[in-house]
Amino acid sequence: MEAAVSESYEAVMKSNPFFELYVGDRISAHEFVTVFSPLLVEHTEALFLPGNIVVTGIQGCGKSMLLSLLKPKVRMEFDTAREPFPVREDLRQFICGSVNLAHQNVIDFGYRSAIDADVLQTELQFADFLNYLLCDSILSSIEQYLVAPKHIRSEVGLLGEKADFDQFALEVANHPIWEGWLGRCESFAQLRSRLGDRARAYRRFLHGKDRDLDHSIRNTITAIGSPQIVIAELLRVGGWIDSRTRVFADIDQYEELGSISSRQTAGEAVDYRAVINKALSSRNGEISYRIGTRGYSWKSHGKIHGTSGNLEQMRDYKYIDLDDILRKHEDDSSRVGHVFDRFAVDVFARRLRFSGFDVPKGDEAKKFEEVYGRNLSPEEKVNQHLGIREKASYVKIEDGWSETTKSSLRSLAERNFYQAKLGELWVRQKGDVGNLSVRDELLPWRRSSSQWWRKERAHAMVVRIASETKQKTIWGGASELLELSGGSILAFLGLNQFIWSTLIQRNDRPEIGLGEVPTVPVSVQSISILKASKAWVEMIYEQSGRSAERARFVTNVGSILRKKLLDDKNLSYPGANGFSLLDRDLDEFPEVRSFLEELADYGNVLMLPHTSKSSDRKLRTKFYFHPIFCPSLGLPYVRTKEPYYAKIGEVAGWIYESGYEVPLRSSSTEVQKGLI
Repeated sequence: MEAAVSESYEAVMKSNPFFELYVGDRISAHEFVTVFSPLLVEHTEALFLPGNIVVTGIQGCGKSMLLSLLKPKVRMEFDTAREPFPVREDLRQFICGSVNLAHQNVIDFGYRSAIDADVLQTELQFADFLNYLLCDSILSSIEQYLVAPKHIRSEVGLLGEKADFDQFALEVANHPIWEGWLGRCESFAQLRSRLGDRARAYRRFLHGKDRDLDHSIRNTITAIGSPQIVIAELLRVGGWIDSRTRVFADIDQYEELGSISSRQTAGEAVDYRAVINKALSSRNGEISYRIGTRGYSWKSHGKIHGTSGNLEQMRDYKYIDLDDILRKHEDDSSRVGHVFDRFAVDVFARRLRFSGFDVPKGDEAKKFEEVYGRNLSPEEKVNQHLGIREKASYVKIEDGWSETTKSSLRSLAERNFYQAKLGELWVRQKGDVGNLSVRDELLPWRRSSSQWWRKERAHAMVVRIASETKQKTIWGGASELLELSGGSILAFLGLNQFIWSTLIQRNDRPEIGLGEVPTVPVSVQSISILKASKAWVEMIYEQSGRSAERARFVTNVGSILRKKLLDDKNLSYPGANGFSLLDRDLDEFPEVRSFLEELADYGNVLMLPHTSKSSDRKLRTKFYFHPIFCPSLGLPYVRTKEPYYAKIGEVAGWIYESGYEVPLRSSSTEVQKGLI
């Protein structure tokens, strides 16, 4: 089955290198070596150190790919391919058992929601099922390493030969933790078979094949995390592994637990996440957990099962935020932005190589720019690609302007339409006070002293001009693709997917099938980027949480901000592609903050702290839509000016119009007055 899936995957990838967006948990270990980019590993080395680690990030950011490095099959495939394993040598001494909650029937506990009346019993059964899966996966990892080359066994710190581990199996089965359920297991294979029997019994129960769970299982339920600790202790104490070898338990797609259906009895919903949190809270040095999850699921739920307490960062776990690593921070863009750029370009090159294209190592960035070209300036987009006729008719002249100004702008429009439109804005803002009958390079808005004025309006100008001339805004170029991706590798792959699909459909690019990397015309890039952007907005509806409300918020507020930009005749406020709120107001209205934070956790908006530029210098938070939404919303994605300073009541109204009612209650008289 795995081979068939792999062959199918490879076939579509040969056609379009970006056809399949999600590959981390679908491809074979052999294919993984070709596709995986190691550039994030140096920023996530805590993943291979002792202690509980939570890896968060939005959908498709690379969590599963990173966690795959913990699997023995992947590790050995690097060796087979004679490729260096991307983890530092001094961090390779570990054994890991892995459970993907979505793929191994764990989330199927939702099937029993209408039957089970005892919430606590369901939670305990869930813990027991997960324990057995993890224990069997740890043993499976050992089994795979036992047949690995000697140098890998040495790196891992695995001692003894395969036959020696039958004695280890006997020691495990005899441990009191199982309360006799495993029976006498005289071989490693027999022990794994018994662990598998327990998992299969749970699956039969979950899928309704067995009406009741066998009483022998009900009477021997294990506490979350306890069996894994026992196995780790026996491995170390018995000398089966080196004393420095770390034992990990990897649980991926933790966020799935929040959407498992449960009985609708008030106060009696099953809390699966709290069960796993309980394992982390034990802080037992014998085993370390790795949790892969999306940020919204982790941040909103730290409850520990059976207690009134919550998990504490740094004490119970350490945090790896992939979104933060990949995001281009405004105060550190030269370093953090470069992480994503290098990562994305490397992923691009690896996808092409996997599909049979020739991309020499070391030439990844060069090849990426060859395919998509350098970035077009706003002036080039307008003058060379919008295809505007009768340009002078689109320069909006005021009756009160001098005849010299009028004729100069109309004449300039035929030579350089973009500069004529920029000049129109200049005269509106500065007044008709200068002589425009000069060489083009001497026009007042083109002077070096006006460079920031030009820069702040450049991208908004392209959107404005496209709207006024009833054209589609032009998008494209290597750097613009990276910027539109907004630090999301999934968005980057999605943009490439649409571009290559359009390119293939043109039927005039025979070199695509011959291994030669094509050059993609701007026309193909632009139309594909717009299609991808529209698809990405629609995909919000498919997310969990308040997805419909969030999707409507994005489209509604996008329209509001676009109207503000287009209605600003003088373009005196070009930063209205985002909005800003006072932190004080967000604190006063937690429901508004919660909704906006959910938008940020799902990657729908970027949520960034800043300080007011006004005299009060108050702390604020600004919100911008993810750049990939901007082409569809008709907004510039570049942030070169202060965003629109909104009032909390205004934003609450936007949320309400999106279908989510926000209570506007505050004890602060000052804030209440501000809402009116």
